[in-house]
Amino acid sequence: MATAREIKGFSMYPCYRDSLARLSDADRGKLLLSLFDYYEGVDTSHQLSDGARMAFAFISARMDSDMEKYRKRCATNRENAEKRWPVRSPKETAGADEEEG
Repeated sequence: MATAREIKGFSMYPCYRDSLARLSDADRGKLLLSLFDYYEGVDTSHQLSDGARMAFAFISARMDSDMEKYRKRCATNRENAEKRWPVRSPKETAGADEEEG
């Protein structure tokens, strides 16, 4: 999973509501904290009840899928930017500045 430095957050989707409503308040709270741990790179799902662990499984799978889509989008954006604005070495940039001045 991504670390907090790589992406600023994760999504909770409305389709999770029915499944989460079946959990007790305590299990929902533990699940939420476990999802934040997972987001930060630590898997604490082994501490959850069976029902919360099941919810963790489908939510964390979606988090992983979303992260992969994000990484692909970033790579595509990076490639497109480099096509439009080629990355130049500092030496090339310094030479261009002298020619303009």
